Amino acid sequence: MKNRNFLKYILLFGDIALMYGTLLLALAVRYGDFSFLPGPGTRVFLYEFSFVFIFWVLILYAFNFYEVPPLRKIFEFLKNLLIFSFFAGAFAVGYFYFRPESLITPKTILVLHVAFFAATVYLWRYFLSLALKTRNFREKIIIIGFRPGLKELIKEDFFSQAGYEVVAFFAPDKESFEKLSSVSRRTKHGTVSDVKEIKKIIEKEGVVTVVFPRFISGNEELMRKIYSSLPFKLNYVSFADFYEFLTGKVPIDAVNESWFLENVSRSEKKAEAIFKRVFDIFLSFLGTLVFMVLFPFVALAIKIDSRGPVFYTQKRVGKDREVFTLYKFRTMKVSAKEKEELWREKDKNQITRVGKVLRNLHLDEIPQILHIFKGDLSFVGPRPEWLELVKMFEKKIPFYSLRCVIKPGITGWAQLHYPPSASVEEAKEKFKYDLYYIKNRSFFLDLSIILKTLRKIF
Repeated sequence: MKNRNFLKYILLFGDIALMYGTLLLALAVRYGDFSFLPGPGTRVFLYEFSFVFIFWVLILYAFNFYEVPPLRKIFEFLKNLLIFSFFAGAFAVGYFYFRPESLITPKTILVLHVAFFAATVYLWRYFLSLALKTRNFREKIIIIGFRPGLKELIKEDFFSQAGYEVVAFFAPDKESFEKLSSVSRRTKHGTVSDVKEIKKIIEKEGVVTVVFPRFISGNEELMRKIYSSLPFKLNYVSFADFYEFLTGKVPIDAVNESWFLENVSRSEKKAEAIFKRVFDIFLSFLGTLVFMVLFPFVALAIKIDSRGPVFYTQKRVGKDREVFTLYKFRTMKVSAKEKEELWREKDKNQITRVGKVLRNLHLDEIPQILHIFKGDLSFVGPRPEWLELVKMFEKKIPFYSLRCVIKPGITGWAQLHYPPSASVEEAKEKFKYDLYYIKNRSFFLDLSIILKTLRKIF
């Protein structure tokens, strides 16, 4: 885990160095001066472009350029690099156009700079990936005991994608041994049950991290023996935390009274809550201006395309289980049974022609801006669910009511990682992402979600 975070900082500082380096290269090519001596004119460029670079870093982050390994999916990386180049150039043009007091108006230099930077970003990550493979940079780990969710991590290959190598499983009991034996084919040493053997593997393979369950009923003495026998220098991580780190969601079986006390019952910091509310109001003000401009055109298109009202309304559940009426632009055909059909979204034939366009452009969500002003919603939070679905989910999904401890949002961690649920099982899977957000919520996580939502829209 520490290695991954370290690599992200390496990528970030490497990109910043490349931004300034490729700017100097663009200036050298444009003016034919390859001395690279920062004269007065060069210093002006470096100063002015520093403000542009802040936005460039945000775009890179939004398009997952700081994921580890750095070149996991080459075609997706190149596609995102092309999109980044467009937005980076467009922002720089706008920045210098709306700042007439600026001492520079780069045109050719800007084109050269974006091209040079995009090329070197790819080369930087390509050679870093080669170096990591050459040095076998994968962090070696050992997993103790069998926990729900382990099969998912192995099946989806989360370990290798995140730069980890499981060298062995340790089975503290017969049941764990039987379950681990069925999933340990990809490890060097398979499943072992002797503490001494585990110590030998740790020393031989250079294991860095041990992943273990917080508690195994009936094996307290054995677990104390394990922990007292293994070296203290290792990084010990609970399986629930490790699962959360790899997947971005919280396993429901890890939620209990202590989890609630640690992560949910804490009172929100007043300053942070006020700042979030101010941020919501500011963004909703901008959104209201967009709503006022688009409303007559969208309303006319909806009325011409199909019979029925402009707005779709539904009872949704908010913070502290308060029920409010949600407004959206109508995207589906009017049905007499629409208030009874739980999974109406499954039927794509019910979506109108204008509705398809509104959904693809996410314009159907714009009326929800008014709910943010009112305080029913935040920009970021769990999806506000229909009252009838909430009643059903609370009966079938453990701890589902925890979603109501914070305001729902137009966008959120779960919305980014999972499509709208159309079954109880899908709702249960999506709820794991909501738990992750509830546990880790902060202004910076909200900002990250907003940036990634903008990427998704574009």
